Order: sequence, then structure tokens, then C-alpha cells
Amino acid sequence: MPTHRVKIPIAAVHQSPDSASERTSECLFGELLTQIRRHDDNWLFVRCVSDGYEGYVSEHELCVDKDPVAATHWVHTRSTVLFAEASIKSAVMHCLPFQSRLRLTDVQTGPFTQTSSGHYVWTAHTLPVNEIHPKDPIAIARSHFLAAPYIWGGRSTQGLDCSGLVQALASARGISIPRDSGDQEVHIEQQIDPTKAECLDLVFWPGHVGILVSPNALLNATAHHLSCLIEPLDAVVERAGKISSVRRLFS
Repeated sequence: MPTHRVKIPIAAVHQSPDSASERTSECLFGELLTQIRRHDDNWLFVRCVSDGYEGYVSEHELCVDKDPVAATHWVHTRSTVLFAEASIKSAVMHCLPFQSRLRLTDVQTGPFTQTSSGHYVWTAHTLPVNEIHPKDPIAIARSHFLAAPYIWGGRSTQGLDCSGLVQALASARGISIPRDSGDQEVHIEQQIDPTKAECLDLVFWPGHVGILVSPNALLNATAHHLSCLIEPLDAVVERAGKISSVRRLFS
């Protein structure tokens, strides 16, 4: 099965082969996708290599990767710029979101490094793929995601949903978890007594998840406020109902 690489900053994953259909997730620049089947009108049904998520993506947003080598680096800042040349005055090719994937040809001691596409990235905005983000998940959320709009199926700093937020924070710390909150709850084995919950624990409801910034405050991307924000845990319980479980992913 052919392997494709996302060639735009954010590629929407749709429920059906139609741009007007529900957006169920997103794939970010440089991510690898395995083609399962081709549909009419330039749509591909694909599986994301990183988490196994499946859906339809427009072929126009992908390029066939004849050499499907994993990325060498990832963007650890909220966003960065891909330049045509090694100069801040050169043409901007893309504005890449946090966690975009890049293949750097040869990391330089200077400020810029060339990518496999021939463009240039500010080297300090990237980390090798085997390195985790130096900040803890709450610090990452505050600097990268706080006040980002809620977007159903989103998983980028431009907008995201509750499970997209948790998945992004986990990935930044080198932890792979499923895309959707229900699957995340099942996947994370360590369950915590809610009365003993601590900062960084994940709180689950049917169809929703957030991360505690204190025993009484939750950071979550929520459609109720159409935003990613910190709010009292009691306020979320009042509208979402009984907590289904508290899970510990970050030690």
C-alpha cells in the first residue's frame, strides 16, 4: 500500500470523501499516512501511521512518499516558518504548527537548516524525534494551546478538541495514545481514586477528557466555551455529569 506524507500545514481527516462532511481529525505537516484505498474525485481512505486513525483525506494535500523514512525532527514551538531560503527575508512557504514533522538534511551550527523538501527551518524551533519537549504538559498547554479555539476533530495549535489536546500533550512527552477520548480512557491502564487525583492526572467523562492543573481545576478544550481554557473541575462536573474515571499518564 502506498505511503503518503502531508505536504500542507494541516490536512483535515473527513468521515466521508467530501470536504463538506464531518471533520473527524487532522494530520499535520510531515506526518505519514498509509493509503488503504482510493476513492473517486481524488480522495484517499488512509490510516495515520502514528496512531492508526483512519479517514478520508484529499489527495491534493498529500504527496506520495517514495522513500517513507520517518521524520528526523519535530517542531516544539507553538509554530514556526518554513522559508524558501536560509534568510528571514526570503519567501515564506508554510507556517507550520506545533508537532509538525520534518526531515532535516544536515543540522547546521547556524540558525537555519535545510529540509528534505529544499526549504529552510529555524533550527532552534525543532528537536530530534527521539527527544521530548523540555517543559511539562501543563506548561506546554499554557504556552501553546490555552485560548486556542475549540474545533471538532482538531489537533493543532490553531484549534483542537478535548482528546486532540490530550494526545498532543502526550506526544510531546514521547507517549503515544489513541486519538479519541473513549479509546484513550481504555488505553491508559493506571486508574486513580478521584479523591486522590493530582495535577497532570486525566479526568474522563463519556465523550470528554481534560487534564488537571490542580486537584480542583481542569484544563480542557470544550465546545461549551468553544475554547481551550482552565476552569473549576466542579463546573465541568455540573454540566458533563459524573466522572467516569481518573487516569494517570504523566508521572
